[in-house]
Amino acid sequence: MTDYTLGVLGGMGPEATSYFFQYLIKATPAKKDAEHIKTIIYSNPQIPDRTQAILGKGTSPVEEMTKTAQALEKLGVNGIFIPCVTAHYFLEEVQHNIGVPILSLPKIVDQYLHAKHKDKERVGALCTTGTKNSGIFDRALSPFQLIYPDEYYQDNYVMEAVYGTKGIKAGYISGEPSERLTKAAYHLKENGAEVIVMGCTEIPLAFEEDSIDIPVINIMKIAAEHIIESVYK
Repeated sequence: MTDYTLGVLGGMGPEATSYFFQYLIKATPAKKDAEHIKTIIYSNPQIPDRTQAILGKGTSPVEEMTKTAQALEKLGVNGIFIPCVTAHYFLEEVQHNIGVPILSLPKIVDQYLHAKHKDKERVGALCTTGTKNSGIFDRALSPFQLIYPDEYYQDNYVMEAVYGTKGIKAGYISGEPSERLTKAAYHLKENGAEVIVMGCTEIPLAFEEDSIDIPVINIMKIAAEHIIESVYK
């Protein structure tokens, strides 16, 4: 293993950041502490909401994301991972202001789909409205056909599961968020989805991969495995 230090630009949200780090540890073929990679996590929950910014209802997160990335760069990280899909809409702007490469989560998902599900054509995406409207996955997951929940399911099931008063960001994981996401997943299946991508890094906190009888991709898990595999080459 090379002497590699991973920077995690987190806080979007904090629990998703913690969840990713747990998977990073599990993905590492280590038999002792010293065999894990060095990881510096900057959890900055003060970064403005990405979906609100994309929808034109909030402050751009670019300035705060850039400051956080620059702080990680000064600490000597070799690469930066952002455990928030919607934040990738602003990735190029942030990357322009730092010299350390930022790993692209949508590209990691695309590589995984081509490696494991190349026989599938229609990919269902459970993600925030910001990610849906931005076209992040549409551009990255070519030539797969992306299927999103309709407006009703997007607002009342996906977004409510993430942002609702009893949603994931409010600290609720089991119960209502899980039920809403499961119903949204079946809605995607009914509309032709052959495989489902958990396209928001907080969704795996409440939605189990075996909640539906078609393949479900936990993007946090595959991202951790991708990073570790790359480092341990």
